Amino acid sequence: MTSRSLLLCTLSASLFLAACAAHPPADNAKAGPARPAGGHGREAFIGSYDVNRDGVVTRAEYEAVRLQRFKNADKNGDGKLSEDEYVAEFEGRLKAQYFQEGREPDENYTRAIKQAHVRFALLDRNHDGFISMDEEREIMDKTWAQADTNKDGKVDANDPPPPRN
Repeated sequence: MTSRSLLLCTLSASLFLAACAAHPPADNAKAGPARPAGGHGREAFIGSYDVNRDGVVTRAEYEAVRLQRFKNADKNGDGKLSEDEYVAEFEGRLKAQYFQEGREPDENYTRAIKQAHVRFALLDRNHDGFISMDEEREIMDKTWAQADTNKDGKVDANDPPPPRN
């Protein structure tokens, strides 16, 4: 592991743990432990973006987390993410998740990192080798619309699963 990778992992874990300490779970929280690396489905969405752990993700919470991740990933401060920056940010969250769960990187970890490279290529809409802030906002809008299936301005247990295509 390079010193940069170790630093990224340490910073990601520290930020995650600080966020958890600052926002302890509400008594009625149903979302469970935060899943900083995300995943698919409503539970993973809530686990990734419910900052105050009340079982509800507001648009403000969602945007704040996404924008903070973008800012943290933009190591050279140029306002856009290279594939290396994008994957390193995701890998830092995935390492923190594995550490929190007491797990060692495994085959699923390797697949998730490979998938991050594929995801980058899909998110880089103009194929210039970067994810710009405009592309990030487009991704945020699309993802929010898919998650807030009942269109009430929040994502929670009341959102039905999205229709299958």
